[in-house]
Amino acid sequence: MKRKLKKLSRLVLVCSLASLALWSCKEDPNSTGLELLPGSDLKEVDFAVDSTTIAAYTENDELLRTDEPNYNIFGTFNDPVFGKTTANLAVQLRLPGYPGFDETTQADSLVLYLLYKDFYGDTTTLQSLKVYELEEDVYLDTTDVTGSGDYPYYQDVDLKALASANVIGELDFYPVFRMDSTETDTLVQELAIKLDQSLAERLVKADSLDMVNNDVFLDFFKGLYIESQDVSEGGALLSLYTLAGGSNLTLHYTQVIDTVETDSLSFSYRINTNSARISSFTHDYSTTVFADQLVEHPETPDSLIYLQTLGGLRSKVDIPSLDTWKDSTDFIINKASIVFQVDTVASDYNNYQVPSALVLRAIDGEKTEGEDGYLYLPSDFAVSSALYGGRFNAEDATYTFNITHHLQDIIDGEVTNYGFYLSTLFRNERTRRVVLKGSSSHVGIRLEVTYTKLN
Repeated sequence: MKRKLKKLSRLVLVCSLASLALWSCKEDPNSTGLELLPGSDLKEVDFAVDSTTIAAYTENDELLRTDEPNYNIFGTFNDPVFGKTTANLAVQLRLPGYPGFDETTQADSLVLYLLYKDFYGDTTTLQSLKVYELEEDVYLDTTDVTGSGDYPYYQDVDLKALASANVIGELDFYPVFRMDSTETDTLVQELAIKLDQSLAERLVKADSLDMVNNDVFLDFFKGLYIESQDVSEGGALLSLYTLAGGSNLTLHYTQVIDTVETDSLSFSYRINTNSARISSFTHDYSTTVFADQLVEHPETPDSLIYLQTLGGLRSKVDIPSLDTWKDSTDFIINKASIVFQVDTVASDYNNYQVPSALVLRAIDGEKTEGEDGYLYLPSDFAVSSALYGGRFNAEDATYTFNITHHLQDIIDGEVTNYGFYLSTLFRNERTRRVVLKGSSSHVGIRLEVTYTKLN
């Protein structure tokens, strides 16, 4: 009988999930799929909430891989809650074709154009950047030239060590924010950085053998390192369109033929999908209210937890009560959810946009020194990413995750409950952060389980 009930439980679970996706407000969610069970086998449908045994705390995020993102984050931002973040980048510039320079070509100027539309911070702080020429090779997909294998670039990569000490370009700027005529979107903005004339002359006078293909050209000109300069307060982080198109290095030149100077011409070296595009991120939390918690008491639950992109902060979440269901073979899990409440005051999301979605990953194995254990998405994600959830609900300022299948996996002994890590989405290419109510808050983090008790 028990084996039959277990198989029947699985059937009810699948049907329940399918029904939930189509659930309308006229239906009772607790009765979803229950008509499939013989009435004599049912005892009751009930609802359990746990917010007292859950433990959650903030910690530094795992090292983030930062090569070849869709957007490169750049700048310096003193966040009033999350402290200072600095983002720099290195890029390769590639030939779109043979430039056709000859002895009549005269370099007028060399300008690095960096396009952006989104930014995080304020527009009133004057920011500065410096540009250096790379002296060491950087690699697309981080495969080294010796063929020894992959070595990903992470957020702590020392890009400055790969560059010359000579500054070849500088710019002071204020981030610009302008809406288009429809007031529905921001206009793409541009940083135009004039580079040293000596580099312009070197590119014009490059031997044709240095430009027969891009592999050879990248030996001749390895690329640029762009460094954000420090600001003591305010500042902003820009999302640079390094891959989306537009950002480039343009050589403006003229040609003199029979003593007659042509109109100004230009040739653009491109940043594209074949270009290495590497970011570095540093975070300084020394001025934050959670600095002591992060350093001195990293595994002590707090009333607030902090999440941040760019390899910043994540949360470890332990829910020991999930194990109490393990030996409950007389239960069918209709639905299980974890609900995280945003602290709207601390997050100040009218001024600082929160992540559109969070990611909840389960842990497979005990955490050891320097190792998290294997992280995986709960099996609910494989059923349906929409059903798995994690998107920000603006109506009640929550993030909710469906872990129905995951809890059933724990009950069936298919996985072990080692807890979860909660982090942001798009961690290496968007600037976002959010403050959530922690497990020691009066609101807390809620585990909500709707279940059926069998006779």
